[in-house]
Amino acid sequence: MKYSIGVDLGGTDIKAGLVSSEGDIFCRVVLPTDVEVGKPKLVAARIAEAVRQVIVKAESVGIEVISALKHTLRSPLSTEKESESPGLHSGQHPVDDSLEIGVGLGAPGLIIAETGVIHFSPNFPGWTDIPLVDYVNTELAKLNLSKISVGREPQTGTNGKYEPVLKAMDNDVNAMTLGEFRHGAGVGYKNIVALTLGTGVGGGVVIDGQVYHGSQNTAGELGHTVVEPDGRYCGCGNQGCLEAYAGAKNIVERTQEKIETGRSTILVSAAADEASLTPRKIAEAAQAGDQLATEVFTETGRYIGIALTSIAHILNPQIAIIGGGIAEAGEELLFEPIRAEFSKRAMDIPARMKIVKAHLGNDAGIVGSAMLALGGE
Repeated sequence: MKYSIGVDLGGTDIKAGLVSSEGDIFCRVVLPTDVEVGKPKLVAARIAEAVRQVIVKAESVGIEVISALKHTLRSPLSTEKESESPGLHSGQHPVDDSLEIGVGLGAPGLIIAETGVIHFSPNFPGWTDIPLVDYVNTELAKLNLSKISVGREPQTGTNGKYEPVLKAMDNDVNAMTLGEFRHGAGVGYKNIVALTLGTGVGGGVVIDGQVYHGSQNTAGELGHTVVEPDGRYCGCGNQGCLEAYAGAKNIVERTQEKIETGRSTILVSAAADEASLTPRKIAEAAQAGDQLATEVFTETGRYIGIALTSIAHILNPQIAIIGGGIAEAGEELLFEPIRAEFSKRAMDIPARMKIVKAHLGNDAGIVGSAMLALGGE
């Protein structure tokens, strides 16, 4: 078993954890992001601190991380010479002077994954073309961590230090998609799409087992699939995007508009205070039998089904995985309308695509980010 550290960067919190190659999370840490306009190096320092705290927690609970990490270098020495090296047995390889811990990072926005640059992020005002991977690795190098005792003697040749290295960064929804692909609802499939229904609608695509980025790193913007020509305005500037109908803000707005027509609903009092009307309250009203609230979620499911029809016809994935807070509305309220609309519209072969709820929940970002560091393993 191998381990890596997954970091899920948000505008409010940084969530990190030690993750095994089997997808289990150990030693979770949550820190406030403390984002300041124009100061990405401060955020990089917070990320490094989260990594440090994860490693310290691993020490405190005695997880034998070192034995499972990829810190061993293949030696040009022959097997015979290896067997003569002090502290090594035949078939083993000398270890490097440091013990490298792979770190993966999921971040919101347009990420240039191969260069480790955030081109733009709506969560971090003023960030344009920020080389965040370089910044984080600079901060990690400052940690100068002492070797952590994991219940065994240091191996010969080590200098007694951990060296955490940020190996990969990707869009946070791509990381979530990878997490579901490796250890969630996507296990056993080669071609998947994922949607996250939250404040906005994010998307990710895996083709032949690899996250698909497109020619300029913008693939997977499934939330901007047009579902209603000349429809509601979206934050991207277009009209009729899925996000303009299935994002949290937009679900509330559509509900408010229906209430303002004078229709009967138990949500009237909540609507009087704009902040108290949320998708969760609307879902609870629907579950209590409120017709207006049920209608809102049926419409939401319909628009998601329309978007998934286009996605299925273009990509022909085996499965669509839907996560995020709004997905918690459940099978009857949300997923049944999605499947009904999709079934009505999709051609017979693309219509074989399964539509399921995400399995990893809030852990998907940490797990997926950790998998970025493990690469294809």
